Amino acid sequence: MKTKTAVTFKPYERTEYAYEKLRVCRKCGHYTVLSHDVCPVCGKHALIDVATAARREARKKMQSELLFAVLLTLLAMFFADTVLWMGISAAVGAALTAMLWFAQRRSLEAQLRIRTDRMFARDRDRIRHGLIQDIRAAEARLQSEPARAYEMLREVGTLLRNDPIRGLQAELLQTFVLRRDMDLLLEPLIMDGFSPHLAGYIGEVAKLNRELIKESAIRYCLRYEPQIRNMNRGEDILAAVAGAAVRMKRYIELYPEFIRRYVHKLPEERLERLRDLLSQHAGSFPQLKLEADEVYRMRHRERHSHGRMLPPRDDRGES
Repeated sequence: MKTKTAVTFKPYERTEYAYEKLRVCRKCGHYTVLSHDVCPVCGKHALIDVATAARREARKKMQSELLFAVLLTLLAMFFADTVLWMGISAAVGAALTAMLWFAQRRSLEAQLRIRTDRMFARDRDRIRHGLIQDIRAAEARLQSEPARAYEMLREVGTLLRNDPIRGLQAELLQTFVLRRDMDLLLEPLIMDGFSPHLAGYIGEVAKLNRELIKESAIRYCLRYEPQIRNMNRGEDILAAVAGAAVRMKRYIELYPEFIRRYVHKLPEERLERLRDLLSQHAGSFPQLKLEADEVYRMRHRERHSHGRMLPPRDDRGES
């Protein structure tokens, strides 16, 4: 077995929208999701986030509209026949310019959304090219700095979601010593196709942080259960996922047969959690309850035959 490397990851910065990770160079227009201090293409300290770029464009448009309104006012004053009409032109022009300014302020947020959408439509090819350049930058560090390469791919994967990127991240993660205190991601890595690296990673996550095991991970294990069972320690992976699923009644309702198949491999604490939940819903999931009780009795008999006491049952309802 290949020796795993102890690494430390930078905390993953979560954003409300994926595009907030994207930055663009004010000088050359290059797009990137990586945290460069300078633009990787032109070398200028000119990287700004997309929201800032959209705001700059919106402000320029608004300023042009205001200048146009002022120009019309000046033209009206220039062609006025009398001083009276000149004053009227100036007053009306000033009022209309003020109304335009007020309307612009009211519609700023809507204008920002429109400008952002237009930027994405206009620069679609440029954004794709920038993300490809980011992937190449990450690949260049795969051997020398694998942890940094993973962090870079993690950022790219926020916007570019496909199996090759997910698979490469999962493969890298399987070369690291993972710990509970790491900021691990799972949902973004769930693939359409089967990957033994992803399956192995799911099994580790199920042991380190079972809160990360959600429906998508459970469905993935169900879809590729035969392939995972054929892996080295594949049943342990599936049992870890089943044990993580036991934390929520909803998962028991959705996947009772999957959990039943691996009850015999659940750790004592997970088995107790399952029996606690089943006892709260008498009459539900009869086959699962029968299997859980049978495993419990078998373990009790084994311990009794060896003269060992069964640990007290924990009724605190831990998940």
